[in-house]
Amino acid sequence: MVRRSFVCRFKASSPISSRKSVPPSAERINPSEADYDDLWHRRFDPREPEVKRLAIDPGYVGVYYGTDKPDLRDFVAGMIVGEVAEVPEGLALRALPGGVYAVFSCTMGNLSETWRAIFAEWLPTSGYAEDESRPGIEYFPPSTVGPDDPATIYLAIVGR
Repeated sequence: MVRRSFVCRFKASSPISSRKSVPPSAERINPSEADYDDLWHRRFDPREPEVKRLAIDPGYVGVYYGTDKPDLRDFVAGMIVGEVAEVPEGLALRALPGGVYAVFSCTMGNLSETWRAIFAEWLPTSGYAEDESRPGIEYFPPSTVGPDDPATIYLAIVGR
């Protein structure tokens, strides 16, 4: 069940709109089968000090970019950065476009359950459709480490 949600529009001054994330290169995944601990620890953690120096927000983002395959996403784990003069070798700069997003508060422990509820319960009755041209975003405050810690899901949407 979706615990709390609202719809917002990111403008140029918001922390996500017109910003970029600097992750290691994307990993193509099926979100329902991915080993996220491995993705974060293997791909992001070794490069975290480099990325953290570029960050304009202390939190972390997991970003799901659409692909040409309906069940697959390019997943990147990173942080939100501003203008970057030079991207360190082995890292990628990916855009986080603004627009209208549905926002869902949850915890680390029920993140997967919340994603399922968004698509099974909230979206079909909301009057919105997922905007597959923009990524879905998970935001984690800097102190997020345990199952009871907060997380926020941003789902890009358009009116039906």
